[in-house]
Amino acid sequence: MPYSFSRLLAEFDKTIAKPVFDPPVLTPLRKPIAESTIGLFVSCGAQLPDDPPLLETEDISFRLLHRDTPLDRLIVSHQTLVRKWALEDLNVAYPIERLIELEREGVFRRLAHTSVSMVGSIERYTELVEQTIPSIKAIYDAQGVDLVLVLPFCPACHRATGIIARALEARGLPTVSTSVLWEMSEAVKPPRTCFLDFPLGCPAGKPFAIEQQRDILRSVFALTPAFDAGAWAMKTLPHTWSPDGDRSWETTTDDLYRNGGLAITAAHMAAHAAVGESLVGKERAFAVKCNC
Repeated sequence: MPYSFSRLLAEFDKTIAKPVFDPPVLTPLRKPIAESTIGLFVSCGAQLPDDPPLLETEDISFRLLHRDTPLDRLIVSHQTLVRKWALEDLNVAYPIERLIELEREGVFRRLAHTSVSMVGSIERYTELVEQTIPSIKAIYDAQGVDLVLVLPFCPACHRATGIIARALEARGLPTVSTSVLWEMSEAVKPPRTCFLDFPLGCPAGKPFAIEQQRDILRSVFALTPAFDAGAWAMKTLPHTWSPDGDRSWETTTDDLYRNGGLAITAAHMAAHAAVGESLVGKERAFAVKCNC
């Protein structure tokens, strides 16, 4: 069974709202992957420390990351405790080094020079889609991006980036996402979703497992053309966190939340309730209004 954040919350008599969307309409891929320019979107809040700081929650702004910026110059503005692995090796959430290697390998034609980074703890969905998405799409369009790789970070990120992917797709820009939280992705249904049974915060692999990180991304791009435009379904990636199948990472994840992480989650949920927008029961109206 995939890791369940809902199960953990239930132990503390808490729940997380999961809007359940109808399947999205896929935009046809523009080119074969080997001939495509790839854009990258991450929700871990990777940014330069000298740029205006991304807020902990409900920040619909974004930061731009040049592909040549060394990872040791970046910080992670997302405050979830599952940032633990990204602080060890940022490639698990912002796999720029692996993507540059795959570009050289010829998996795709080109990696766009500028990526987009946000903190995905957001429920200002209408503003996000109507104000932020057009600006993000313009950045990708200016670089000739054919396909955007979307990498969510925390549980709330899986919800928000699902909306972002749907909105980009509805505006004619194909996307593919790597999810590590089955239950949220099944609810929001981002277009072309690959499921990786790894810890939250690690949508691109295990820290310092360089070949594994490359292989995960190769698999995502290999599966991208195989998604059926007529039926939505996640495709499960074959990779395991440990070669022997050990799943002690689930206990580690739970402990991160039990020892401070749930307090952060509760503060974020309060912020969502104050300024955010619940989509539960309003999914079809929202999809029509925001064209996603």
